[in-house]
Amino acid sequence: MSVFTRITRPQLDQFFSAYALGEVVSFEGITDGIDNTNYFVTTTLGSFVLTLFESLTVDELGHVLTLLSHLGANKLRCPNPQSDRQSNLLRQLNGKPAAVFKRLSGIAITTPSILHCQEIGLQLASLHRCTQDYDFPVKNSNDLSWCKTVLNKIGAHLSPTDRELINDELDFQVKNSPVNLPRGVIHADLFRDNVLFADEQLSGLLDFYSACSDALLLDIAITANDWCCDNGTVNNEKFTALLAAYESLRPLTKLEKQHWPIMLRAAALRFWLSRLEHQRYPRPGEITQQKDPLVFRRILLQHRQRAYLYPEGISFV
Repeated sequence: MSVFTRITRPQLDQFFSAYALGEVVSFEGITDGIDNTNYFVTTTLGSFVLTLFESLTVDELGHVLTLLSHLGANKLRCPNPQSDRQSNLLRQLNGKPAAVFKRLSGIAITTPSILHCQEIGLQLASLHRCTQDYDFPVKNSNDLSWCKTVLNKIGAHLSPTDRELINDELDFQVKNSPVNLPRGVIHADLFRDNVLFADEQLSGLLDFYSACSDALLLDIAITANDWCCDNGTVNNEKFTALLAAYESLRPLTKLEKQHWPIMLRAAALRFWLSRLEHQRYPRPGEITQQKDPLVFRRILLQHRQRAYLYPEGISFV
């Protein structure tokens, strides 16, 4: 969530006049995230989040909004898209597709505890279970081919050490890329700033715009790399807590357990490259947020060097 597209109060008043959500009282830009433009909007009838989509197409957004409706029907705490007076979930604002969501309570946690890691493990397993038979026709665009493309784009600006490290990890991933893992709908970006807690209870899962169909284990690895690392340092106790909670609802297969260390490395590489690209080619915006690429470099190095104790006592090197 960021602000790349600026809107004015008259534009906002006209936009909200198409909804039965009350009159606009106030609005402010949201700084978290890096993909879409977001505003908090308060009206005479409640609090909402207005999202202007900077890159997704109308067809892609249709899949995401339908997914959110499915998740809501299955009692997951996700943003509920609001219909306008003509039952449309999407409209146009300042040349961009736009949607309004009921604002969820709570705040993001910057320093997760063991209990927070357990809760996110449970919620991620619930997400995977309720979409087990759900047809989501969006493929993961951030695969190994994407990683190679990004490296070619930014490689000349990297140090020789970093280029060598990334190339070596890419070679490893190509040779060890897991196949036949359980697949389904994954969030693909379930970082701390996309989860809300209220009174130590999880109150919202946000930002499903990177959702796609891929290996469920990748989703767990992406999530764990953010929630279970303290300032880029792996916390084994938090990893164990998240995995144990996840498995209480959806036990991992033997193949998933075998590929867990590989997937942790793949997830770290993907986000290191993503942040390097954003750092080198920042998107213009009124309010934007840059995230430190070095965090995922440190995480990747630890995953390459350390052994991990699986909750059941299976040790991987």
